[in-house]
Amino acid sequence: MSWLQAAFAPRRDHKGMSTPSYAARWWLPLCTALCAAWSWQATDGFLVMAAALTVMLATPLLTLGWYLISLVSARVPARYIIPQAERAHKARLERKAKAAQQESV
Repeated sequence: MSWLQAAFAPRRDHKGMSTPSYAARWWLPLCTALCAAWSWQATDGFLVMAAALTVMLATPLLTLGWYLISLVSARVPARYIIPQAERAHKARLERKAKAAQQESV
């Protein structure tokens, strides 16, 4: 699997629920740091204005970035966060199937 697929693959947790991809997780600190660096220079180091400008600029950029990441992630098969999560999810499904069989008998 290429690094691109590994980064954009949606992640599943131990219950099988979908969680954000690594690309989406990396986008938050990257976008925030870039916006903070730019706003710090734009406000000549005035902390309150730099923080306000960072929030104002990062909010739409994060939304747009996460939307674009979701479009790419929709075409990549989901992967489990860690191998233990896959085993836990499969064991849970087996327990549910056994319980359903015992109830129907």
